[in-house]
Amino acid sequence: GMQDQWYTFTLFQLQAVWVAQAIKGIKEIPSVEDCHAEIALWTGTNPEVTSCPYKAIQSQTDYLLRLQADTGFEGQFDAHKQFFDWKKSKVDVAEYRNKAYPSPTTGTMAPVHSTPWMDLMDDGIDAYINAA
Repeated sequence: GMQDQWYTFTLFQLQAVWVAQAIKGIKEIPSVEDCHAEIALWTGTNPEVTSCPYKAIQSQTDYLLRLQADTGFEGQFDAHKQFFDWKKSKVDVAEYRNKAYPSPTTGTMAPVHSTPWMDLMDDGIDAYINAA
């Protein structure tokens, strides 16, 4: 079956950078044979990664970091530790959302919000910032 997508926006962003570089001629497009080998490599891991969410997270992290290295795109994109923690806490998603976590980019700890997530009905920026 299809695995969960852990890095949706970040993954799409790096894929778009790769394609843009290929269109601009910055990145050489691999041969058809290399593409087939790459597809076989990644799809060969599907039984393993679809049977274990932690392996799926790590596999997607590996792919994301490979795209990052391949494009030279700067930034801290490895969030597998946060995803592992979330997966362990997934039993109560609402409670997980009530906690504070460090930024994977800067390491800065976010403040705990003053309003429980389930009670926060106004998702506007003013209500969120003023209630924090």
